[in-house]
Amino acid sequence: MKILRVGVLASLIALSGVILAAAQEANQAATSPAPSPEAIAVAKELLAVLSPDMINDMTGKMFAQMWPAYEQGMRAQFPQLNDAIYAELRAEFEKLVIADMAEYMDGAPAVYARYFTVAEMRDIQAFYRTQTGAKTLKLMPQIAGELMGNLGPRLQGMIERVNAAVTGVLQRHGYPK
Repeated sequence: MKILRVGVLASLIALSGVILAAAQEANQAATSPAPSPEAIAVAKELLAVLSPDMINDMTGKMFAQMWPAYEQGMRAQFPQLNDAIYAELRAEFEKLVIADMAEYMDGAPAVYARYFTVAEMRDIQAFYRTQTGAKTLKLMPQIAGELMGNLGPRLQGMIERVNAAVTGVLQRHGYPK
């Protein structure tokens, strides 16, 4: 049950972060002029240089780092489930992560165009076409996956501390544990 509470709290924290980020982005987008068609086109070119393969690879590596901890929590909570069910859960989890990342990337050109000028995006493209830039693109999924793997254990501790603090505040105001 504790894992479920932690999972719900983690989801709420993540959701509140997403909502806050979306609100800030919407506010900034409302106050910023819409990117020009040229800027959107150059942003799409930049993303083509970044390559869908890199995004898919990065998503796959991030998933590979996330799944073991998720599975461990599920196995602790539902020890009666067999390996076939866990394989099905993994496939569903992976499918959702990949689909969400693909959908997330659909809005990327407009975001890039809001933050970078056409000339800056062309400079970035030029960099990624250099030997160092190509190496960066190749290694970025591995680096991101490793960073996500390092974040997992820290995130669990943070969630526990936040859960304890929230519970403490609620108890001080008379709400049950």
